[in-house]
Amino acid sequence: MGVQTQRGIDNPVEQAGYFEVPGEHLYTVLHAVKDPIARVLLVGPFAPERHLSYLPWIRWARYLAARRVECLRYDYRGVGESTGSFEGMTFSDWLEDVELLSRWLRQRSPEVPLVLHGLEMGGILAALAFEKDLADALVLWSPPTNCNQAIRSCLLPRIAAEQLFKYGDDRKPASDYLRRLDEGEVLEMAGYRWSGRLWHDSFKFGLPECMRDEASAASVLKRPVRILKLDKNSVPLIKGSSIGYEGINKDFAELFADNFQWITTALNAPVVRPPGVREQ
Repeated sequence: MGVQTQRGIDNPVEQAGYFEVPGEHLYTVLHAVKDPIARVLLVGPFAPERHLSYLPWIRWARYLAARRVECLRYDYRGVGESTGSFEGMTFSDWLEDVELLSRWLRQRSPEVPLVLHGLEMGGILAALAFEKDLADALVLWSPPTNCNQAIRSCLLPRIAAEQLFKYGDDRKPASDYLRRLDEGEVLEMAGYRWSGRLWHDSFKFGLPECMRDEASAASVLKRPVRILKLDKNSVPLIKGSSIGYEGINKDFAELFADNFQWITTALNAPVVRPPGVREQ
């Protein structure tokens, strides 16, 4: 992974670079720390929601890094700063991104516990990778039941917004857009070219049955699992950007502190706080 080093406020080193995957390169930022007590791979939401989760995701990574939890965040293939065409990607490709990055983080120092943390659609991909024993603990923030649900929650609000500027026969119901996808057409929406292939692929990827609640997941997988169904006032991003831009500057201190505490307790890791910070 080639890197470019920057210095942050709370995080001593943030390394931006590109990670090679089959045929493409993922844009990554490693919030590196010395002697980490744990590592976290941040698996983000679906493509059109990237910009709404971007700043809170960075704040969460820096929050953890300031407490000696090393974090890696990234863009999926065909999304954001990563290479590749969104139109040509599938959920299989994006799941492979999670698996390759998980293994890379594990190899940095195998003795340091690894956590997969998925937000919205990323929760499904993180959960599927976790099933393959690629991490020691799993945190999910509002994962949908399946990836098709994630696509619908992104598309439907944007279809509704587009219809506001159309009249008469040009105004089509949402079912018309979904039918065209089902028939294999490519839709241009929200700056992305949505393929029928991606639409059909989305039905095949869902949250594992055992991960519908924490108790079942922990019992079956024998590792700590946290699943939070957060409302629009307490999470950086929920289905279809329902909190809009107003959520970017929200105060997530309570959410961050609670999840950091869960991670350290689940992994039996020491609690490390930045100088001068006192938390309950």
